[in-house]
Amino acid sequence: MTALDLTPLAQLTSVGCQFLADCAGLTALDLTPLAHLSSVPHGFLRGCTGLTALDLTPLAQLTSVGYYFLFRCCRLKSLDLTPLAHLTSVGQLFLALCSGLKVVDLTPLAHLTRLPHGFLHDCRRLTALDLTPLARLTGVDSRFLFGCHGLTALDLTPFARLTHFDNTSWFLRDCSGLTALDLTPLAHLHRVL
Repeated sequence: MTALDLTPLAQLTSVGCQFLADCAGLTALDLTPLAHLSSVPHGFLRGCTGLTALDLTPLAQLTSVGYYFLFRCCRLKSLDLTPLAHLTSVGQLFLALCSGLKVVDLTPLAHLTRLPHGFLHDCRRLTALDLTPLARLTGVDSRFLFGCHGLTALDLTPFARLTHFDNTSWFLRDCSGLTALDLTPLAHLHRVL
């Protein structure tokens, strides 16, 4: 399947897990008919490896997304998260394995207080990432930026309020492009698991 018209679904207010997952043949998708959704469960558009672009504007009412949101959409080179500005929680492996992404602006995620397991895991083509919008964080889980070996610099200053990491397994693991990392902003950490 290379195309899909969602227009008949315009009255939907909820969808189930794995909605549109593994539709690898899709190269484009108009999400306009899904404008009434306030949340999406696990696996939304997971494994849609053919998508080269995606406009998230119709999803502007979302306040939460489940695990595997856009997981392994590896041909996306950029993604404007601005429509997701009302998100207060994201599930594990958010945008993980989106290995084609070169730029991600985290500003719309400023309401998040926790980063889940696998946040941006293996987004290997990212060369820079501004964490400033994440200054409200109270928790960070495992696999944070794991495999983002395209990053050449990372400022952890926005993490200065954190007193603990919930799980540091694979924290920045395989970020081999980093030549230096200032841990001073983590001076308030009392507990690292």
